[in-house]
Amino acid sequence: MSRDRVAVMFAIPMLDKGGPDRVFFELLRRIDRTRFAPILVTAEPEGYYLARLPSDVEVHHLGHETGIATRYPIAPFARLVRRVRPHVVLATLRMVFTAGLARPLFPRGTRLITRPANHLSSNTSELIRGAPLKHRVSYALNRFALGQADHLICQGEDLARDLAKHGIRVPATVIGNPVDVDDVVRQAGEGERLPGTPALVAVGRLTRQKGFDLLIQAFATVAAQVPGAHLTIVGTGPEEAALRRMTDELGLAARITFRGFVENPYPLMCGADLYVLSSRYEGFPNVVLEALSCGTPVVASACPGVAGLVLPTINGWLAPVEDSSGLAASILEATRAPAFSRDAIRESVRARFSVAQITARYETVFAAVAGA
Repeated sequence: MSRDRVAVMFAIPMLDKGGPDRVFFELLRRIDRTRFAPILVTAEPEGYYLARLPSDVEVHHLGHETGIATRYPIAPFARLVRRVRPHVVLATLRMVFTAGLARPLFPRGTRLITRPANHLSSNTSELIRGAPLKHRVSYALNRFALGQADHLICQGEDLARDLAKHGIRVPATVIGNPVDVDDVVRQAGEGERLPGTPALVAVGRLTRQKGFDLLIQAFATVAAQVPGAHLTIVGTGPEEAALRRMTDELGLAARITFRGFVENPYPLMCGADLYVLSSRYEGFPNVVLEALSCGTPVVASACPGVAGLVLPTINGWLAPVEDSSGLAASILEATRAPAFSRDAIRESVRARFSVAQITARYETVFAAVAGA
């Protein structure tokens, strides 16, 4: 590897189909090879995007997860960094914890940038409710790990403010996630028209964080006032059985369709009249940008992570957080409003979150941190 270029090591548990995985894939593909040498390290040696990487990306694997030590492979990661000696390490997801605790063992010239993937306050509160002692300890360790970074990349202002509130005083840059609007449009094709007039769609893992319980409660109000409305829920997860029971108890079985996991949800987004995000919190909901890239307007709860994505009067509506009545009111407002231009909706995304723009902002941070 030429040392005239800045060597950037991207650290992520695996390069599969998740939102952070896709962000790293786009950066690894698009980063300027005349200035930067991309390196990837994962725990798992397989993944959807891993097989699609350019051949010039140097790839390392730390080994399959078999327990806590391999879930957070601090020592192997530190050894790899000392051997490869990148100028910059960029870590996300669980690798934030791993890289933060390994940071004291890095070579003197290697800098660490961490990219938290979720809202720390909301995520920690939810975990502590389930296992108080375990997650209070993990919170303290995560807070320490984040504090070891030389720089943070936050996906939104909400996340940056939240980290500062927790006393993490590390220089930070806010950079949203990229979306390839043209590729989304290509994969959406002609779209698949969903049932209902209007047809509503929501996509995501069926967990408490995503608020599908709030959406179903809100849709009960919408269905009573808009006889033709139909909701399609795409995804699977631990809350599925409870959500199906709720649907039956509210008498909505004929008005809500559970589609399960769909490999390519873009035709469904394109075929809907309205996309709904009901999350209690987010890091950065890529799915909103994807729905907007399909030209579909969005109703979203104004939860942490959503700020700046949904622009009222341009591409959608914002609803109160964790408020099914407020969500219903926003959906009803959307069903009665004049239609937005689908081209204008796409442009609202392309103008702010194109892959070229986001990659250039990452490159600026890499160069500055390596120079420091």
